[in-house]
Amino acid sequence: MGTPYLVFLIKSMYPSHLWKRGVLQTCHFLHSSPRCGMKTMQAWQAFEHGGPEQLQLNPSAPIPTLKNNIDVLVKVHAASVNPLDVRMLEGYGSAAFNFVRQLNSCSFNAEEFPLQLGRDFSGTVVHIGKSVQNYKIGDEIWGALSPWQNGTHAEYILAPICYISKKPKSLNHIEASSFPYAALTAWSAIKIFGGLCEKSVYGKRVLVIGATGGVGRFAIQLLKTWGADVTAICATDAIESVQNIGADIVLDYEDPEFKQNLRELNGRFDVILDNVGGEYPDLTINLLKKWQNSRYITVVSPLLKNSDDRGIVLGTLMSAVQASFDTAMSVKDGRTFRWAYFVPNGCALKSIAKLIDNKQINPMVEAVYKFEEAPKAYEKVSKGHARGKMIIDFTSSSAESNENKQEQQNV
Repeated sequence: MGTPYLVFLIKSMYPSHLWKRGVLQTCHFLHSSPRCGMKTMQAWQAFEHGGPEQLQLNPSAPIPTLKNNIDVLVKVHAASVNPLDVRMLEGYGSAAFNFVRQLNSCSFNAEEFPLQLGRDFSGTVVHIGKSVQNYKIGDEIWGALSPWQNGTHAEYILAPICYISKKPKSLNHIEASSFPYAALTAWSAIKIFGGLCEKSVYGKRVLVIGATGGVGRFAIQLLKTWGADVTAICATDAIESVQNIGADIVLDYEDPEFKQNLRELNGRFDVILDNVGGEYPDLTINLLKKWQNSRYITVVSPLLKNSDDRGIVLGTLMSAVQASFDTAMSVKDGRTFRWAYFVPNGCALKSIAKLIDNKQINPMVEAVYKFEEAPKAYEKVSKGHARGKMIIDFTSSSAESNENKQEQQNV
């Protein structure tokens, strides 16, 4: 489940208006395009591992240039900060991600630093590759990038068209940026690795562990849209909000009777989605039904940690052994144990956008930070127990304001 998965992920001009906004967009593109003189941008980067204090605002980071015919250059309007960003800043996953960077560059000299974090974004297309047919300059898009790519906490990013889709029309950029990484992680867990779909989930009983994070909140809404009966686990102060997004039953893990209440549900569930990672190992597997193809899906695997601790080869081997053991322990009762991973997926984002525009799934934004305040967003996420997403709003930055004024003067 280690190296094959990494290899699988690797494989995996006209303005919209002609007056005022459209003219400004065109001037902005001409001003910002590396081919037209402007070659640098602002980007939040780290030059060593550590906490949010390691983040530095680089005012002269190079604007990325198109490398492939299927790439688009995107001006980022908003991006979220995910727990993965905080952990990667601390060094989590560096061994595996550096290995993939080396494979992509065909060089053993591919460097991790400066580390530019951020996975998801919402923005506007400002340049397109020669083979891009379904997008044009000025299109509003959203997407999520692979963890080994330069991240989205920068003014401009490169994104392959298979990683993006048109932004939901009903959302602004701040709301839209709260979705892609968390939504695609849940989508991958349920559909790709879990092997489930709308028809197979309908009427099934699903337990969601870790219901208040971005993945858990999206999963609950998606599963309810598909007709599942959802039980969720969260803290006391989150019960009402989890009920509001559709959970049928909510269990409070701070309740002294919680574990006993959980034991009483033994053999009740068809699916368990664990977004926390083995908090109740002595209880959860027994909650699944026996001999009914029930499945335990976790988005927290030991692969990256094992690779960090033991190196790629030994870490992957240890992870494979552990996966085999976990699978063997569950299969004996007709259950399956599955590890799930985030996968960039533009087609899934297109489907998710339809659900959002139909008001079947709603955004949950807890706080919005200016571009200059990005480290504060990291600090908030690092403390845990968020009740929504932390968003960086690029359009509220002083740099954006000054740039727009300059554009208007040039026009």
